[in-house]
Amino acid sequence: MPRPGPVHMPLPRPIGFVLSGGGSLGSVQVGILRALFEREIAPDLVVGTSIGAFNGAVLAADPTLALDKLLRFWKNASRSDVMPLRGIRPLLHWRTTRESLYPNDGALKGIRSVLSDFALIEDLALPFGAVAVNLRTGLPELFRDGPLESALLASSAIPAFFPPVSRGGNLYYDGGLADNVPIGHAVTMGAQSLVVLDTTNPVSNLDQPRSIAEIASYVTEVYSRQTTLRHLHDFEPMPMLYPRSPATGTMSPLDLDHTEELLASSYAATCSYLDRVLVG
Repeated sequence: MPRPGPVHMPLPRPIGFVLSGGGSLGSVQVGILRALFEREIAPDLVVGTSIGAFNGAVLAADPTLALDKLLRFWKNASRSDVMPLRGIRPLLHWRTTRESLYPNDGALKGIRSVLSDFALIEDLALPFGAVAVNLRTGLPELFRDGPLESALLASSAIPAFFPPVSRGGNLYYDGGLADNVPIGHAVTMGAQSLVVLDTTNPVSNLDQPRSIAEIASYVTEVYSRQTTLRHLHDFEPMPMLYPRSPATGTMSPLDLDHTEELLASSYAATCSYLDRVLVG
């Protein structure tokens, strides 16, 4: 199949790419990104939450190399990289720390595997923001400068699973608790149009959960989509591309067994979406 050529962009600049949280469903964003790049749709600024902050930081670091780096990262990712403890060891870790079932060493190793050359957020090629929740206030905050590693660790510190992260004298948890699809923060950073890379589809029907993990995913998805739909209403006049994710809201964000499938299906779905909404 021939590579699609440039399209007439209906999006005024600066274009803000918004990457949602979603754990292992972050591979969806890589498939979406591949389709966008084939049509020469690239960001001027990037905002992300949780795994979207990680993917977004790689994108903001060097957009020309980001897709190859992310494909390589996701195709080699495994659950044990981030959650190495098995059996009763997570419970023992909780008993010792009283903070989490797992340390964040694996997440830190993953960050350093692709972003070791970037100590500060300001070192990235594009303006970038990572969303995390202040433990004391329960409110989302946007990190736009300072140490990159702590910003990404804080943005993805799922309560109970990973410890809160200290930054600037405060403790932070996963940004998905309060703003999983940080559209408003992209606008605050100056975006005049938006491209949303969401790991799930906020308007799809949800399947009945059949396991404890699926119930947890269901509850998170229901809460998250309320905020997302409110954002879409509030920013309805803004030019926006929002390809729909093929992932259901009950897929476990800890399951990495479907990475290849999600990469392929999100790419195909995004190609079809862009063919409908863009003019050649």
